Amino acid sequence: MVVQNLTTKVKRAHELSDKDRKAWAELRAANAQTYSPYFHLDYTALISELRDDVYIACVYDSETPIGFLPYQGQRFARPVGAPMTDYHGFICNYGHFDPADIIKAAGIGALHFSAAVNSSLHSFAQSDDEGVVMSIENGAKAWREARDSSYRRHLKSNRRRIRKASEDIGKPRFEWMSADQAVFDQLMSWKKQKFSETGKYDVLSAEWTMTLLETLWSKQGDDLRCDMHALYFGDRLAAVDLGLSDGKTFHSWIVAYDGELHSYAPGIQLLEALIDACETLGYSRIDLGAGTDGYKRHYATEEVKVSGGFIAAQGSAAALSNLYSKAESFGQKALKDAPGKLRRRYSQIAACEDSVTGRAKAMLGAVATNRRG
Repeated sequence: MVVQNLTTKVKRAHELSDKDRKAWAELRAANAQTYSPYFHLDYTALISELRDDVYIACVYDSETPIGFLPYQGQRFARPVGAPMTDYHGFICNYGHFDPADIIKAAGIGALHFSAAVNSSLHSFAQSDDEGVVMSIENGAKAWREARDSSYRRHLKSNRRRIRKASEDIGKPRFEWMSADQAVFDQLMSWKKQKFSETGKYDVLSAEWTMTLLETLWSKQGDDLRCDMHALYFGDRLAAVDLGLSDGKTFHSWIVAYDGELHSYAPGIQLLEALIDACETLGYSRIDLGAGTDGYKRHYATEEVKVSGGFIAAQGSAAALSNLYSKAESFGQKALKDAPGKLRRRYSQIAACEDSVTGRAKAMLGAVATNRRG
């Protein structure tokens, strides 16, 4: 039942009261949809230290906090940490308020989201997808026994690659919770190279995104941190996975491998070994993010619905958002999705680049890439 007498206050992370912080943690723990470490208060707090446009819409029933929405920007608001944040939305118990009312009360013109897990936002969705989440709480053996024949064929193929890599290069070995700066630097180099090869916008080119990753990686042992795991073939670094974790969930975030070793599927080898290591590392869940394409289809065990769309609340930002949506629909039919692709690309660029010059330069590159495609 929707509560009628609500108030919405916009706060910075450092302005949250002890009561707010306690309610945030309790609401997150009580809602199965906000299990992801992206919903941890410390994630929003850290980003608010790196960016000056981070806000939290705090919803109160009388004096009782019943919901929080972290976001960045004002006229055109995006999820906090966009485009680095894989899941986002309200931290709340659903059914108590209309999200559109909260967005308007917060003074937001339009809220754009790309992977909201909140059922309260699904009615505003323009697209739907699924998150790939693996529940390993009963152990790796039980998880594998519950897989289908397609996964078993996939696993058999992977084991052949392990033998081949051992013969050609060296026996696979794994370094869990790596604190090696050289490994971190190589991961970022591989990832940037991949952005260049695919023509996608390099989200790591912004200073704040790199600082975010480095800071979280330095917080080993904290409630919220980045854990880095590496695979070697003999002495050769083959693949690295840097994931956001709250100690229970490992969300695979920045993953890359040595392109010369592609035929050995080093990324899959690292993932399979991580499944086996979950009990030792303390993980009960591995999250591979949204999208079930490619190898991911073999791994999903929990149903997580994610949606992309926007809430056009008020003013010129709302009008422009509706106009962009119409252009995107037209583009999908007549222009091979060019408007939609460029709008999504601009959303990434605008979230990372603070200067007009930086945005213009990145968009020129995006237009050139779209024409080549």
